[in-house]
Amino acid sequence: MSIGDFVNKLVYYTVDGPVTAIRGFIERQHEKREPFYYYHRRYRRVPGVEDCLEGDHVCIYEADMQFKRDRKVEQQIINLLREELNVCFRTEGVNAHQLCKKELEDFEQASDNYETKYGELGYASTSFRCLMKQKQRMMRERQQEKEAA
Repeated sequence: MSIGDFVNKLVYYTVDGPVTAIRGFIERQHEKREPFYYYHRRYRRVPGVEDCLEGDHVCIYEADMQFKRDRKVEQQIINLLREELNVCFRTEGVNAHQLCKKELEDFEQASDNYETKYGELGYASTSFRCLMKQKQRMMRERQQEKEAA
């Protein structure tokens, strides 16, 4: 046994070993109290802007933040569906239009729903503008039903 090996073992057993053992013990105790999860944070649902009072700026701000989170989630869903559709088209090749109908329908439905809800709002949209767009769309639909009847 050389002197370098002896010094390495001496440092390991006197410094590194006890420090690693104590740190492992502390981390295990911490995980028991506050487990660390590797998935996204769950936010509690807040009331929509339609439930907020007129001067309640905090409620309106929370509704806007909820709106923005929902919009990002829906954008990610559409991105995942698009990626799934692209993978299907690449793997199936020539027969993709026949074999990837389900993926195509899912993507088209999700993108149509996204466009219906968020289309023409712009990037800096708010939950109030989205609510007004929904209200106008519902009024148009009612008007079209009356004209059709």
